[in-house]
Amino acid sequence: MVRIETRRGRLIIDDLFGKRYEWTVEPRYWRNPIIAFLAWLVMPLVVYGVYTSAFGVVPVALLSTLVFANVLSMMTLSLGFQSIGTGRLNFGPHFFLALGGYTAALLNVNYGLNPAITLIAAFAIGAIVGLGLSPITIISRGVYFVLFTLILPLVLYQVAYWRSDIFGAETGIPGVDALFLTGDLILDLFLFLYTSLAIATIIMLIYDKVLRSKYGLLMGAVNEDEELARMYGVNAPFIKVVIFTFTSGAMAVAGWFLAHYQGSFAGPAWLTPEMLALILLTSTLAGKGAIYGQVIAAYIIVILREVLRSTSGELGLAALYIIMLVLLFVLPEGFWGLYRKRRYREYYPTIKVRKREVL
Repeated sequence: MVRIETRRGRLIIDDLFGKRYEWTVEPRYWRNPIIAFLAWLVMPLVVYGVYTSAFGVVPVALLSTLVFANVLSMMTLSLGFQSIGTGRLNFGPHFFLALGGYTAALLNVNYGLNPAITLIAAFAIGAIVGLGLSPITIISRGVYFVLFTLILPLVLYQVAYWRSDIFGAETGIPGVDALFLTGDLILDLFLFLYTSLAIATIIMLIYDKVLRSKYGLLMGAVNEDEELARMYGVNAPFIKVVIFTFTSGAMAVAGWFLAHYQGSFAGPAWLTPEMLALILLTSTLAGKGAIYGQVIAAYIIVILREVLRSTSGELGLAALYIIMLVLLFVLPEGFWGLYRKRRYREYYPTIKVRKREVL
């Protein structure tokens, strides 16, 4: 039987093949996310039209900046989700990015595998390595976990120079097939832009769906107090292994995209401390547990970075880091906290319990 509970704002199917299904139909829960997503889709076209009309020049650099913002979104989405599910802060997310990039580049250049196959391979290698490393989320915490994950990209960095015949060191692995090569630079940029946007959207929706499910509740319990969660029967080690494995594969997908976007892949360029700082600051300024905030923070910071770098050079990068440090104190809940304060009930509806006196 299908029924609508107007007071709860839910559409309910009581019995469909022996299962009960329930959907939220109240507009306040889905209207704003849809509007924001449509704005995300239209924004590149608006920026392109306004910039071209105002300056009479095609904004190639600006479009490339938006592509990088999507790549950064992929990384910070996975890092934020991983932090919630494991209760640990990974200081080596760019290790998996480089791992995915090298996998895609080597398989494509040396064996001629197409991007669809290298995508599967990059995710699989990232997930397998993540699975092998996942026990560290169980046996270590605090500074030991930080040091372990911090060393991983440094090891890969040195290996890239040690076996420069394979990894190409700072010159990278050239000749990687591009995802799109139409002969029109602007069209190619838009295709890359919307492909990266689609990947980031898929990752965001998967994480958002999980966090809103009962598994998200278990992840939150592990994040808040792992020992207490275990006392209540939550299988914390299993949750942490699964989350770390999947998010490692998702981070590797970002490297896959970069390899087929740039037509080459140079790991040392992405294994730098600057890249780590950018990822960590973006993830923090998004707001704790704020999946939508990751995208907002990535776009704000990347665009600000490009503006400051183009106007002030290296001094602009120093100014960027100073601004982000100030924002860490000014916005304790990140960029998403500004929205959440205004629309609190939209995501955290109050529950009213009607009390009855017992005579």
